[in-house]
Amino acid sequence: MIEVNTPDHFEAKYKGLHIYVSSDHGYGKSADPCLTRYWMEIWNWENGICDCQTWEDCRDIKEAIYKAIEGACLL
Repeated sequence: MIEVNTPDHFEAKYKGLHIYVSSDHGYGKSADPCLTRYWMEIWNWENGICDCQTWEDCRDIKEAIYKAIEGACLL
């Protein structure tokens, strides 16, 4: 269930997990001007266990979502 889906912010619920990806954070800008730095978190709603919590430089939010899902071993 997708809650927010913009070029800068994505939030969704999937199989009891909350997926959060955003370019609005305090981790600076990408060294490469062609990329955007995204903050990515995936955690379990019930027990609060975090499966992914990192930042990464990506071409767009679609790539950042893929990287977050990959980081949480959901692929």
